[in-house]
Amino acid sequence: MPIALVTGASGGLGLEVVRHLLMADYDVIAHYNSTDKDALMRNFTGYEGRVFGVRADLRSKDDITRMVRDIGKWYEGVNAVVNAAGITRDSPLVKYLTEDWDDVIGVNLSGTYYVIRALLPLLTNSGDAHVINVSSISGVKGIAGQCAYSASKAALLGLTYALAKELADVNIRVNAILPGYMETAMGLANPKAIRKATEQSLLHCLSSVQEAASFIYWLLGSRRVTGQVFTLDSRVL
Repeated sequence: MPIALVTGASGGLGLEVVRHLLMADYDVIAHYNSTDKDALMRNFTGYEGRVFGVRADLRSKDDITRMVRDIGKWYEGVNAVVNAAGITRDSPLVKYLTEDWDDVIGVNLSGTYYVIRALLPLLTNSGDAHVINVSSISGVKGIAGQCAYSASKAALLGLTYALAKELADVNIRVNAILPGYMETAMGLANPKAIRKATEQSLLHCLSSVQEAASFIYWLLGSRRVTGQVFTLDSRVL
């Protein structure tokens, strides 16, 4: 049975990815930070014994080290990592707070890097592993008022390209997806952005959390694809 770690499992996309993987007979480690663990685990009723909640603040290397150490006690190898955790702090540059920059870069970029780095022995032990980084079209085009978010998501693409080349020889594939603007808690917090994203879509609709999770599940099953960025966004920017 394959083993997967999903970061940001309490968020809209992360939660749906966990559900898809459980239905596909994965054992899943569901990462969370500020969410109540009992509330999170109630989303996975019926899968007891196959899904485990682990808390870590991705801004903290110590937290990540502890989380991975615990995973290593349960499993000898990990087959999949979906780095879905992400935050944003939106503000014009002239008003942007240093602590907001540090938080966004810490979770979205540094946290992803340290998770992959710490998990590398377990990924290698599996003999067949796949890392998927959730980036954003903001990292390709840039969005005004999202300097830290755009920078972090752009850097994730560079990380994806570099690690795909570095880890191919140990049979670890690394890809990224741009899921588009979705009706998640983060997305719904900005009604103006929802309207704009809908207007910019060629199909005049938002992206689907369910379709993005289904695509991630399909991509995890691929064996000959690495170093690629897949866009699930139909916006014209």
